[in-house]
Amino acid sequence: MHKIDDYLSVPYVDGGRDMAGLDCWGQPRLVLHNVFGKPLFKSFGHVSPDDKTNLTNSYAQIVDQFKPCLAKEQAIACGFRGQSLIHMGLCVVVDGQLQILHTSRKKGPSIVKIADFKRLFFEVKFYEYTG
Repeated sequence: MHKIDDYLSVPYVDGGRDMAGLDCWGQPRLVLHNVFGKPLFKSFGHVSPDDKTNLTNSYAQIVDQFKPCLAKEQAIACGFRGQSLIHMGLCVVVDGQLQILHTSRKKGPSIVKIADFKRLFFEVKFYEYTG
């Protein structure tokens, strides 16, 4: 069984879907599965993170497997600019505080306060994976 800290040393890799490298879609997908025991949702590893249209289309294909919710542990945090999905992270509890685990090309994996994550996007929506 993995722990959240295990994902802080996994490098950012475009299309990454395993512990050798993860992107912002692969990281929450794998953490939900390996840490919280949820089924894996569809990978879409072939979609480039730079292709916001296809990233948004991929999100639209599986959003019915998710229920909108408030920020809470295990909720996926989706960052939007306009109608386009730009980035994803996962709500986790660290040292008793709800925060967001995410990964990016520039900084790699990190855990940030929800307010800091929200400042990066026009809108942030939270979803519970119902798989």
